[in-house]
Amino acid sequence: MESRRIFVLLIVFTTFTGLLFSNKSLAEELQIPIWIKNNAKWWSEGQIGDNDFVKGIQYLIQVGIMKIPQTQSGGGSSQQIPIWIKNNAGWWANGTISDNDFVKGIQYLIQENIIKIKAEQVMVLSSSAFENNGIIPSEYTCDGSNVSPPLTITNVPKNTQSFALIVDDPDAPRGTVTHWTVWNIPIQKSQFTKGEKIDFPQGITVFGTTGYGGPCPPSGTHRYFFKLYSLDSMLELDNGSTKENLLQAMNGHILEQATLIGKYSR
Repeated sequence: MESRRIFVLLIVFTTFTGLLFSNKSLAEELQIPIWIKNNAKWWSEGQIGDNDFVKGIQYLIQVGIMKIPQTQSGGGSSQQIPIWIKNNAGWWANGTISDNDFVKGIQYLIQENIIKIKAEQVMVLSSSAFENNGIIPSEYTCDGSNVSPPLTITNVPKNTQSFALIVDDPDAPRGTVTHWTVWNIPIQKSQFTKGEKIDFPQGITVFGTTGYGGPCPPSGTHRYFFKLYSLDSMLELDNGSTKENLLQAMNGHILEQATLIGKYSR
């Protein structure tokens, strides 16, 4: 029954979105950033959550690659995303279905309220040193100056009282390891400069110290997740706490999360 449902929906995708994309040149000009395709692959494999996947879709909406039907009110995901959408994401990431087919399918799901996407701006964490899913320059690693990269925060959610930042590596041989944690970052702090001296509380890292510890993989290419959290309060957490302490303190206070991914190999 499940495979038949997917087949029927794909037929509906083709019929419905033929109207949305009656302008052939628009469909031909779709250019989806590679990091969104990577996100779809990781999401289909269970490496990142629904929220991170939805943020990729929100980005497509914001830059005009995807058009939300006017009948859609938005408002965020209100139910668990069906497993067959994960299958679609995996097929798209592997090249089995095209960019246009993927976008058309998501559009149909939005209009039918199978998933709900916020049309407004979402919080973004970016860096002038590397693009999302790009290579981190050695200057910011143990092979260089080992200084923290420049970071920029945009589209701060309403009611944000502070930010917290976690940088970790899920590809380490021992499991996910922590490279940096910072919290009680004030909302006025929209940028971090290269190697900036941090005056906010920082946590212990895999290196046994507080503060930034850059990528230093033993082998292969590792991914480094810079995760920014918008919080509805300041945190009562001591300097030198662990990432686990920070996650526990943030529980129930997270308004939104933004993720920037950098890669590095030695």
